[in-house]
Amino acid sequence: MHTAYRQEDEHLAGDVVRATRNVALASDRVGARLVHLSTDLVFDGEHGAPYREDAEPRPISAYGQAKLEAEQLVAQLCRDALVVRTSLLYGKAEPGPQERLAARERGSFYVDEIRCPTVVGDLAAALLELADLDVRGVLHVAGPDAISRFEFARLLGANDPQPANTPPGRARNVALDSSQAAAVLSSRPAGIGRLLHS
Repeated sequence: MHTAYRQEDEHLAGDVVRATRNVALASDRVGARLVHLSTDLVFDGEHGAPYREDAEPRPISAYGQAKLEAEQLVAQLCRDALVVRTSLLYGKAEPGPQERLAARERGSFYVDEIRCPTVVGDLAAALLELADLDVRGVLHVAGPDAISRFEFARLLGANDPQPANTPPGRARNVALDSSQAAAVLSSRPAGIGRLLHS
């Protein structure tokens, strides 16, 4: 399973694209099945969310473009590979990136950027299950709720979050349709309601 990534522009060519190529080549060389983790940011957020697996990727950020290039390398180099696209991860034992963002004093959060927050432990369980299933190509595995970054921050307990609009260069509505995953998985990501009862 290849889950490593970095989002900083200066690391994209090496730590996303070239690293994925190396992992894909090594997997193919030894005949190992590769499950590669990707992102909803391969979409531009302007063409028909929720996005299904067969929707045309149109990344508008450097990170989304690098992840799409990584996906294409996996498809070229590993015939039996599975690319899993997911969304905002949260719910680690120690605060993760989303929780740290929400903890900022009077932070600004986008009211028109829509994502499908996904509990990291639920995604891990789904990946482990998929490793043993005969599923190839691309599969979307994300939480079932499409909500704004602003609402997500509120659910994470943000202190006085400030609403803001998504600036140019960021994808807006990149909600994923995970119905294909729901049809094959017994372990599925929980809804955002988990935050209301924790």
